[in-house]
Amino acid sequence: MALGLALSGCKPGARIDLHYLPDFVAGSQNVFRPVKIAVPPTAGSVDSGNYQVGAIYAADGAVQTPLVVADAPRTLNNALLKGLADAGLVPVALDSKPDDGKPPEGSDFILTSDLEQIQVNKRFEATQTIHGQYFTMRAVVRVKFELSDRDGAVVYSGETTGLENQPPSPVGAEVFLPLETEPAEALSVALSRSIGLLVLEPKFRDVLPRRAAEPTPASTSTPESQAH
Repeated sequence: MALGLALSGCKPGARIDLHYLPDFVAGSQNVFRPVKIAVPPTAGSVDSGNYQVGAIYAADGAVQTPLVVADAPRTLNNALLKGLADAGLVPVALDSKPDDGKPPEGSDFILTSDLEQIQVNKRFEATQTIHGQYFTMRAVVRVKFELSDRDGAVVYSGETTGLENQPPSPVGAEVFLPLETEPAEALSVALSRSIGLLVLEPKFRDVLPRRAAEPTPASTSTPESQAH
């Protein structure tokens, strides 16, 4: 919130549109059996209007362009619904959180989410390369989740932090080019990671029914193996 207030006196912000990246986090697809999980709207301290998530900074440190996301909680909620479906669950979107904290009739669990941080900053430096002016970019999406069963008992509570840093850190003497150059793409990656990491959480996996492991195909006998 402090960042949004600090940037409010700057020039009008550039709106960036975020999107969920399916199949982005390895191991987060087709994990669970298709149980119904109710998902109320995402809460949190992030404003549901036009929220300034960061800025593009010039080489002298001055704000070049403030960056704005419209209704970040809804964007996160829509991505969460898609991520749960990718994981094999059957998410059911709710208009509001039930007063008793229990999932509505027909749902097995209820998953609440609080968007605690969403931020992206792109900082140019004076250095010029053959690819243009050098920059660094960092995106963060931090979300708190709470999963409750039919009785309203909390069976999982945790927090995930999706990060994206550009350009990738050098390995030895090898320097990598940035994979994303646009703040919207970097923040979309961080958003998708924050949801994929939830599915990878061992304690989250432990309380939801898992899909049976695919059987290992039996090896085909060869004529040589049968000639005994």
